[in-house]
Amino acid sequence: VTELVRHRVHAAVREMLRNELELSEEYSVFYHSYSASCLLYELQTALACRLLGYPMDGPPVMRLNRLHFAGRDRLASLLEMHAERRSDHHEGFRKIAISTVVSWFASGGYGHHLLMKHFLRGWFGGHDLGDMTLLIEELLRTCGIAEPTRLTALVADILEVGDKWGLEMSRYKDRGRWRSKNRPLVPGHILQVFVHNSVVDSVAYGALPLGKLAPHGSPISAWLARQCPLDGQARLLVHPDLFLDPGSGWARVFTHCGSPLYGSAQRLRVLRELDDLLAPHLSSPEAC
Repeated sequence: VTELVRHRVHAAVREMLRNELELSEEYSVFYHSYSASCLLYELQTALACRLLGYPMDGPPVMRLNRLHFAGRDRLASLLEMHAERRSDHHEGFRKIAISTVVSWFASGGYGHHLLMKHFLRGWFGGHDLGDMTLLIEELLRTCGIAEPTRLTALVADILEVGDKWGLEMSRYKDRGRWRSKNRPLVPGHILQVFVHNSVVDSVAYGALPLGKLAPHGSPISAWLARQCPLDGQARLLVHPDLFLDPGSGWARVFTHCGSPLYGSAQRLRVLRELDDLLAPHLSSPEAC
């Protein structure tokens, strides 16, 4: 680890702890570590900016397609899907929820400081993620980009943006053109998610590894209040209505990358490049 990277990580951690100090009275905090999902999150952000007026400098959009939440917008739905496979790797579960830990210092049940270990490289997510290019194609079809030739060309261009900026792209299979398989330069990312105390019991539960409901993990506010120090995991229902209106006050989200190569300026350039690709295909909000 270079001195520049070490300085970047220390600055990010200090910022996250300052956020906790400022917001902890009204919000519960969750930390989401990710890697391969970065391109998908940024693409959803670019779509939300173009179609829904989401701010370009807003945090990554974790879920955008409301259709996945039809009839599954309650915690009971998450727990029912978990029961089917006894795992949060259930496809439907992944479409509407994220895995988190409840403190920067949490072990998450793994016996070590989870976030510091994974900050630079990101959480792996499992061998069963499959071809994540399929998720990009599904998202674009939902927005009306369905003609096969146009879709394939657009997807290939989007994948090139991820490759260009050094994101973790090993989970995305090629579409239409060959891509070099370079080692990612900015694989690790963390979302610091604050959910207002008035709604947190409706969208989160305390969890064990693989998403099993922790003993007394719901309501999560009471589960968290019993812990000192805070530790453990949580699963968070990330309905777009909760996160796409930054002015609502229901949620506050901050994004962090351990690499100095992917700060706010670089991320803004990624979003603009994605928007340039999307613009010819999305001439009006009614397209999505």
